[in-house]
Amino acid sequence: MKNLMLLLLTAFSTSIMFGQITEAKKLMSQGEQNALIVTLPDTEEKIVSKEWESFIKDHKGKIRKIKKSSEIFADDAKLEDISNNTVDVYALVSQRGDNTELTVWYDLGGAYLNSETHPDQYKSAMNMLNDFSGIVSKTYIANILQEEQKKLKDMEGALKDAEKSKENSLKDIEKFEQKIEEAKSNIKSAEAQKEEIMKEIESQKMVVKKVKTQLNN
Repeated sequence: MKNLMLLLLTAFSTSIMFGQITEAKKLMSQGEQNALIVTLPDTEEKIVSKEWESFIKDHKGKIRKIKKSSEIFADDAKLEDISNNTVDVYALVSQRGDNTELTVWYDLGGAYLNSETHPDQYKSAMNMLNDFSGIVSKTYIANILQEEQKKLKDMEGALKDAEKSKENSLKDIEKFEQKIEEAKSNIKSAEAQKEEIMKEIESQKMVVKKVKTQLNN
């Protein structure tokens, strides 16, 4: 069971770490622009959005709200591998069944990042998204670990309760056995007392008979 869990965690980590990254023009708040799209298997939009905001803040990006849009806009992010200047980064996180789709637009200032015009920067952007995929993977594995640790704690609690119940039952058995021995002893005493009383009754009957005879005479 332990080996199976490790295998599943490894497969889960690998699937997210190497999530499929594609390139396409996508409609966003600034019109239709070239974007990088990464698919993160078995993830939730809420968690991915939270992780992306934290991730882009580490690159000094200032999160801004865009009216009538669900995009996460990072103003003036510092991405040295992509540009010597600051970069405006737009991101949109969408749930796709059991998977999450992260769409990212890199505004280099006058042009959006694409593989044809910016091949080197494009590779850097892919590495950036792979790094982010690794962070998401780590977060999910940490959540799984927390859940499994809780299950283990619950099991250990159940084991402790079972041991306590067994201990109490053994004590009850000991008490009952003691009472049974006491009852057996009481039975023997009662039997002996009964025999003694029966003898006394027979003797008393003889006394009564003699008194009746004397009365009749």
